[in-house]
Amino acid sequence: MSKPRIVVIGAGPAGYSAAIRAAQLGGDVVLIERDKVGGVCTNRGCIPTKALLSVASLIRRARNLRRKGIVLNELALDKAKVFSNRDSIVNRLVKGIEYLIRKNHIELISGNALIAGNGKVKVNDELIAYDKLIIATGSAPSIPPIPGIREVNAVSGDEFVNTNEVPQRLLIVGGGFIGVELAQAFSMLGSEVHVVEMMPRILPMLDSELSLTIHKILSRDGVVLHVNTSVSKFERIGSECIAYLSDGTKLGIDKVVLAVGRRPNTSGLGLNELGVRLGSKGEILVNERMETNVSNVYAAGDVTGRYYLAYTAFEEGMAAAENSLGLNKVVNYSVVPIAVFTDPELGSVGLSEDEARKLGDVVVSKFPLIANGRALTLDSYDGFVKVVASKNGRLLGVHVVGPEASELIHIASLVLSQGGTISDLLNTLYIHPTLSEAIKEAALAALGKAIHI
Repeated sequence: MSKPRIVVIGAGPAGYSAAIRAAQLGGDVVLIERDKVGGVCTNRGCIPTKALLSVASLIRRARNLRRKGIVLNELALDKAKVFSNRDSIVNRLVKGIEYLIRKNHIELISGNALIAGNGKVKVNDELIAYDKLIIATGSAPSIPPIPGIREVNAVSGDEFVNTNEVPQRLLIVGGGFIGVELAQAFSMLGSEVHVVEMMPRILPMLDSELSLTIHKILSRDGVVLHVNTSVSKFERIGSECIAYLSDGTKLGIDKVVLAVGRRPNTSGLGLNELGVRLGSKGEILVNERMETNVSNVYAAGDVTGRYYLAYTAFEEGMAAAENSLGLNKVVNYSVVPIAVFTDPELGSVGLSEDEARKLGDVVVSKFPLIANGRALTLDSYDGFVKVVASKNGRLLGVHVVGPEASELIHIASLVLSQGGTISDLLNTLYIHPTLSEAIKEAALAALGKAIHI
């Protein structure tokens, strides 16, 4: 009996995880990618951004070494090595993914895929038959219709993160995850950075206290944040590029980075001819099993327009693969943790305080990291852990500002995923001194049992 042929279009987080899982389950897998394997996350997003942010964090900490008793006569920055280090990390991960593809005996084809009727995909003038198709073509940056945008040196965040230059004057349009992370990274690398965000605060999708805390920290570090503001127009006057903001501010700029969201990559695939149903933003509509309205066609990752996150894409890709081969896998979106990799980091899961209060009476407690011994040894004085719970103690949300917040938030995420309570955060011993103790202390405070505050 022949193996079922599974064709996967796109080798980003959703695509390569789908391909590997399908191969593990016995599928004959073909993976098609027009660029590099790893997708945006590995090549132009998560990984190169974090590589730059790690350098920015070191610079930020080096400037505060005097209070540790360490005196540096000069802090020199070799920008070429900074960027080459970023590239070497990306290349190492890409090679790792390529190795996994070979190890799982997946046929990798480089080229643009076009669906040529149900059961066939055309790539490089070759027709490839499939039994099941998984579409994981990802997303692309949205380009806002700002007058004059074509006249200035504007690039997307995807493009800018792989730049080998540090602009003197940098304007970032959009104060979401990408915009804020790039702002801190390039401010530390030496750029004069302005961020324009049309909402009342940066990171508007997070708990307001997290947003306001990182706003203060970025401002203190020299990033200029224009909230409740938009770019009215761009203009080039001779060699000078000018941005006119809605609040009347006029900025001279050397580079513009557009970080205002993403859109699914669905055009040019032949989806209409196949009859795959799309949503209002061009996303492929799928059910909880990642099935489209066409029985043997699945979709996963950014192309579905649900979450533009690598880790949800991993889960969706594996679910699509398993369901395409007869299993029954549903992705659980009830608890989706979020992190912002600034310095300090932000971690968030569940309902924000504002969201929870709209549902009724809640208990909100907060433990400041200035009272945490481990945080003080790490020179972290700005952070906190906030716990949001119902009156009967059911955990609703946890929000963290501080070192390793992206790691700490998984403690709360696990408890939330089980429908747990504040007390469930306390049913284990926490090593001392650790940052995670702040979660314990915030939980104790919610129960009126605080020890260290």
